[in-house]
Amino acid sequence: MSAPSATSRSGGRPASNGASDTKSSVTARFRIVLLWILLSAANYGFGISELNALQPILTCQRRSPSSLVSSDCIPLTESQFGLVTALFTLGGLASSFLISPVSKSFGWGRKTCITASAAFGIIGSLILTLSSSLSGLGTGRFIQGVGSGIGVVIVPIFINEISPTALKGSIGVLNQFSIVMGIFVAQAIGASWLGSDGWWWRSVPGVSGVLSVVQLVGSMTIGLESPGWLEGEGRHGPVVGDEADEVRKVLWSAKEVQSWKESRGSTGNTGRNADEERQGLLSDDQDHNPVSGSDQKVGLTTLLSDPQLRPGTLLVILTQLGQQLSGINAVLYYSVGILGSILPSLAGSIGILITLINIIMTFPPIYLIDEHRVGRKKLMIFSACVMSITSALLGAGIIYGYKILSAVCMVLMVAGFSFGLGPIPFVILPELVPSRAVSTTTSLGLTLNWTANFVVGSAFLPIKNWLAGYDANHTGGAVFWIFAFSNLVTAIVVAKMYRYNSE
Repeated sequence: MSAPSATSRSGGRPASNGASDTKSSVTARFRIVLLWILLSAANYGFGISELNALQPILTCQRRSPSSLVSSDCIPLTESQFGLVTALFTLGGLASSFLISPVSKSFGWGRKTCITASAAFGIIGSLILTLSSSLSGLGTGRFIQGVGSGIGVVIVPIFINEISPTALKGSIGVLNQFSIVMGIFVAQAIGASWLGSDGWWWRSVPGVSGVLSVVQLVGSMTIGLESPGWLEGEGRHGPVVGDEADEVRKVLWSAKEVQSWKESRGSTGNTGRNADEERQGLLSDDQDHNPVSGSDQKVGLTTLLSDPQLRPGTLLVILTQLGQQLSGINAVLYYSVGILGSILPSLAGSIGILITLINIIMTFPPIYLIDEHRVGRKKLMIFSACVMSITSALLGAGIIYGYKILSAVCMVLMVAGFSFGLGPIPFVILPELVPSRAVSTTTSLGLTLNWTANFVVGSAFLPIKNWLAGYDANHTGGAVFWIFAFSNLVTAIVVAKMYRYNSE
């Protein structure tokens, strides 16, 4: 990967200098709108981990050797608990696949989609909070997943479209940061007395509903439509460009707006700089024309048949699959259950430590993601390699009874994910193809992401139990060797296919 020049990713402006550039480039309204958008990502993270710490109470098992079984427990079997967990991903799979065609058919903008995400989140959390049966829990989780699936598709696009060009990479990482914050809050509440004391465990899914209510209120008060959508899919008249510019004036500093207008004028076409930025991430042997065909509707077949779109589409597919097949959600969904058989008295504490590491390790990419520092490619390769090694050692530690090694490797596995395979695939989603194909490509990539998520969530426990018959202690730890191999493949794929052209 050749290092880009200081201006190659910023439309002719100097490269970002972090917090100082953010302060001078955006307004207070931008920060508020950004927080409103990111609530969807936080709720997605919360949904990933909200049942992890609740596994003992949802299966009527003791949380630790000295604890009592709660009187308000729900006697799910291990397989039923796995099903309830996986239904969240099934809902996300359905909505991530449908949101692009549905939003295009009904003319929904990014704001409307975020509002829909919040509405589904409220309904799903309410059902989950009040349920005491397998069907009720499953229904609530599925509806929660529908809301999260919409958010996972829309949030990276929305953030990319409202951000000044020089800040797209660093601000884009906040999507992953919000996800891990949601994971941490869910894990922390579930590990507290609220997650084990009688009826109070229901406060865990209740918190998710509160976040969705806050976001819904935000949609009615401070929410704005994306200028990128107004100039792209939402284009319906000669004043659209003026509407988009008005939104930018609210979100960006006067200096940033003026710089945007000058760069747009120099190219003679709205949004061209943003497309040129994306093209730098594609193969350098492509003859790209970012403006041509911008009015054409892009279908799924076009993504792979159009030589301009194919390289970026393939990389989106492979990085999204690689993220979920890394095994991260096997840890986030089932860490308490896995560690409960190894270190029962410390399982909850280690679960919280895992989420803390997840948060801390999300910060480095905010600085390192720029191509003139470390860059997206190197971060993803290093991340995949770390996860491959730690997955292999985790499997060995579980099989041969090395308790401390298992706990340490589980923490390091999450840390490796957090600085590379966690944030980067979401950041590059809107960057790898021209604007006309962003929504379709994002929908395809995240549909596959959710599909792999569902496969891992639903198949992990059955595969683990099957493999348990092949090791002396019947642990099933060899399941993590599958993830070790998958991460190695991801590292090789990114090294071979991801190119950055600074010319």
